[in-house]
Amino acid sequence: MKKLIILFLFQSILVVQLIAQTVSSVNYKLDNGIVVKIEDRSWTHTWVQQRQDPVTGTETASVTVNIRIMGDLTQSSVFKLTSGGKDVRMKDVAPGTYDLKITSKLSGKPGSFGLDIKGIEVKSKMKTTVNVTIYNYQINIEETPVANKGLASYESLIYRYKGNGEQTLNKGIPSFYAKGAHDKKIAADEALSDIKGKIKPATYDLLITLDIAGYIQKIWLENFAMKPDINYKITTNLNAGEITYAGVNRDVKQLHLYPGGTADKQQGAAKRDAPKEFITYDRALLKWACPPGTYDVLLDIGNGKKYEWVKGAIVRSGARTDVK
Repeated sequence: MKKLIILFLFQSILVVQLIAQTVSSVNYKLDNGIVVKIEDRSWTHTWVQQRQDPVTGTETASVTVNIRIMGDLTQSSVFKLTSGGKDVRMKDVAPGTYDLKITSKLSGKPGSFGLDIKGIEVKSKMKTTVNVTIYNYQINIEETPVANKGLASYESLIYRYKGNGEQTLNKGIPSFYAKGAHDKKIAADEALSDIKGKIKPATYDLLITLDIAGYIQKIWLENFAMKPDINYKITTNLNAGEITYAGVNRDVKQLHLYPGGTADKQQGAAKRDAPKEFITYDRALLKWACPPGTYDVLLDIGNGKKYEWVKGAIVRSGARTDVK
């Protein structure tokens, strides 16, 4: 069970109240049997806002769910309110604390994405509105027949967002493990590069290690059945945005990203506070993949000679943010 953590404030989200809600039982599965598991250090997050408003007239207590998916992940969702494992009507709800189950149909490779939200509070004569924002990666796998002398071939690509297949500055390196044994790495039969090669047909747990500016993320594709003479093109769509320095000062060397509001809390002259940094982008003039959010960006001028803040830089999924 993972505590809900609010890291960034999105423009389109109201101020979130930190109440006793947790997100758990994330279930991400493709119809071909592949189970997607993304380790906790990933950029992916779920934000939850709960609000109560008085009922009017003859209305009774109820729960309404609004869901927002950032980028491309799902195309439709079903909500269920539960108590003690049993479904409860979302209208005429008795006061109490409930769980909310969300099940969504994937928009890319057929499959489903679901999660549970615990701690949905219903009060007497109040309407409860639950706003849920989900940011996660989209996994697409294309299978193409190819002459491989009985081997399966593979290629791992990282898309920053739909339509942006830029492969520089971000790389997803695949490695194979015995099914259910993440300590038993299996070498490829032919490594054509660090992102493509050939391997014996079998069912593997495939690990994609994603490196962006030294920030490492791990994505598991478990129960990945690979057939002979089939090429598997594995695309991980980060549903991210991009960020770059677009100002006139050519001495800006690095971008240090912090949660929005950090600059106002810092005393004195602008300076680095490494433990609070989210990520550092070396070579500030390049376009880097970045998760959606609101950041205070610390500009490194002259390799540490001087620092300046740019407050409230907003990164949106599928768009580029120019920091000036």
